[in-house]
Parts: sequence; C-alpha cells; structure tokens
Amino acid sequence: MRRNVQYYDKEAVGSRIQQMRKRNHMTQNQLAERLDYANERQLQRIENGKTACSVDKLMEISQVLDVSTDFLLFGWQGTEEGDILEIFNGISEDKKMYLLKVLKAIADNLKIVA
Repeated sequence: MRRNVQYYDKEAVGSRIQQMRKRNHMTQNQLAERLDYANERQLQRIENGKTACSVDKLMEISQVLDVSTDFLLFGWQGTEEGDILEIFNGISEDKKMYLLKVLKAIADNLKIVA
C-alpha cells in the first residue's frame, strides 16, 4: 500500500500558528516571550512561512497554544476518545455493532486502517 507523503509546508504551518495565537488572544511579542525568543522577529518569520522551526520548538508552540502538533503540521483536528465514546452512549448493542461495522467499512475504504 502506497501512502501519500506530506511535506513540511512552512506557509501553512505558519498560518496555523498565527491563527491559534490570535485565537488565544496573544500578540506576537507575547508568544515570542513564552518561546524564549529574543524578540518577535523569529516568530514573524515562522508565521509568514519564511522559515521553519525545529521539532522541539513546534512542540513547545503546540503546548503554549493548547493545540496538537498534528493540527499545526497538517491541519488535522484530533478527536478525543471521550468524544467518540459519547456517540455510543444510550444506544442499543445492535446499533453499536452496526456503527462499528460502518466505521470499519469506511476506514477500510479510505485505507486508513491497516
């Protein structure tokens, strides 16, 4: 099975960092300070897609902005296990089995489950 390879898109990552920084009501200067940058210039270059940041710095950014690295890198919004389990609350065992079969068929069809 051949997988689509995704590459580090500096502009997309920078845009998502900027989006999450603004969502958290932070200025570039405030985030730069939290990341121990000497000034906001390095953060500006990251947000503008001019430069990439290290994996360590990306992890730090994700923690400060309370967002997953998957979202910053690929735009994927993760689903919490509790959210998935909540779907199954209050339904019969037959319906649960049916939903599991449907989800497995979808996953198999999309080749996301080996």
